[in-house]
Amino acid sequence: MTQGSRVVAIVGPTASGKSALALRAAEALGGEIVSADSRTVYRGLDVGTAKATADERRRVPHHLLDVADPGEPYDAARYQREARAALADIAARGRLALVVGGTGLYVRALLDGLALAALPRDPALRTALEAQAVAEGGAAVHARLATLDPAAAAAVDARNVRRTIRYLEVTLLAGPWSALRRRDPGIEATWLGLAPPRAWLDAAIERRVRRMVEDGVLDEARVLLARGLDPRLPSLSAHGYVHWAAHLRGELDLEAAVLRTARDVRAYSRRQMTWFRRDARIRWTDPTAGDPLAALP
Repeated sequence: MTQGSRVVAIVGPTASGKSALALRAAEALGGEIVSADSRTVYRGLDVGTAKATADERRRVPHHLLDVADPGEPYDAARYQREARAALADIAARGRLALVVGGTGLYVRALLDGLALAALPRDPALRTALEAQAVAEGGAAVHARLATLDPAAAAAVDARNVRRTIRYLEVTLLAGPWSALRRRDPGIEATWLGLAPPRAWLDAAIERRVRRMVEDGVLDEARVLLARGLDPRLPSLSAHGYVHWAAHLRGELDLEAAVLRTARDVRAYSRRQMTWFRRDARIRWTDPTAGDPLAALP
């Protein structure tokens, strides 16, 4: 992938219209979509992650969807390798690449060249930290990280125990994670962010969650549970699967599951904006105030 390649990053919070904009842009500009979402990489998580439909994938080539099983580990380093290969393939065919998603670490790993694979690992230490999280709670592990590396702790939500443990593992092995993120050569890109008004976004999130129920998210969750997959797995830990599972077990009525899922997604969208707002390269537009397609090159 060369610095002169045509790459556009479309970022922002969930339900802000990124995927719809990317689809229109790809059709108008002759592009292909590279997903940057830490959940849509998993097979079988379609309705609950608002993954591109079969029709949308026929209309425009999509990359980095359905590349992992929900039960297998998938991290930013693997995403970086596979997404860079996709960008190189798109560039070789002279097409525009649209990197689209709300997982900030994935977008930066891909375009900024964070040298994630070079960071140290220790399976025994990882196991010990996971045991601490089970015994004391994820907040305790996050507090330990905050003591050793406040910048790293600020970059990860305390509820994301898996990522917190990874940052702490690196910090304990080699020093502060925030100071060790060496970079490979980055990829030149145009950055566009969608930032609708908060009230509009909150309403869109609730509509999306209710539409998931209509579109069969409970059947999807039932299939995943029948496979013996734990709703606490990283693949299932977001986008409401834990609440859909609780409903299917008879522990939560459907309306409560909907409201809790919408609450969690709203909180997630705020964390997404906290991440992206720090990046001065992003040109922000309100998709409710005009057509954001006009802001693309």
